[in-house]
Amino acid sequence: MRREQSRGRWRSKQERNHGHGLTEIRRIASALGLADSVRDQACQLFRTAQNERLLKGRSIEAMAAASVFGACRCNGQSWLLADVAPMAQVPQDRVENAYTVLNEELGLPTPPVRPTQFVPRLASELGCTDVVRRRAETLAAQAVDAGVTTGVHPAGFAAACLYMAACAHDAPLTQAAAAAAAGVTVETVRNHRDTLLSVVE
Repeated sequence: MRREQSRGRWRSKQERNHGHGLTEIRRIASALGLADSVRDQACQLFRTAQNERLLKGRSIEAMAAASVFGACRCNGQSWLLADVAPMAQVPQDRVENAYTVLNEELGLPTPPVRPTQFVPRLASELGCTDVVRRRAETLAAQAVDAGVTTGVHPAGFAAACLYMAACAHDAPLTQAAAAAAAGVTVETVRNHRDTLLSVVE
């Protein structure tokens, strides 16, 4: 009976899907602590996707999460798909597929994500000192200037910068801890460290 009452609030299936999608976006945005402006942009992305019939064959939850991730990317925020997808209560590959469709069909103005954007958040999560964080930011900036960060996993590269900075200041940070915070393998951090060693001053 409650389900029927809920359905009765909407005049059409499209309207019901729209309401459900926006509710999901607000829930995910709240869980991530996003600004209202980013949340509203995600809602607008979802509306556009629905109007363009991009929801066909895709779950509302996946498209809602993809809209949130897309809004974050458009605003240059350092969230990974792996951060957003678990909030969606659907497999990550479905969120990734929905985001790919959004990006390709709507041409999202997403600036390149650089490792420097991830250093502060990872440093905070790992409990790094300000000295280590600043050194890691310098390393990341040098790597960007040297042109060796194109096509790399930005969070993984940021983790390698923090690991190297920690080593330089005798701070207790392992490759495994850095990799876990960035959602990458230890091998990825190690490979990025080797790249850094070839370009840093």
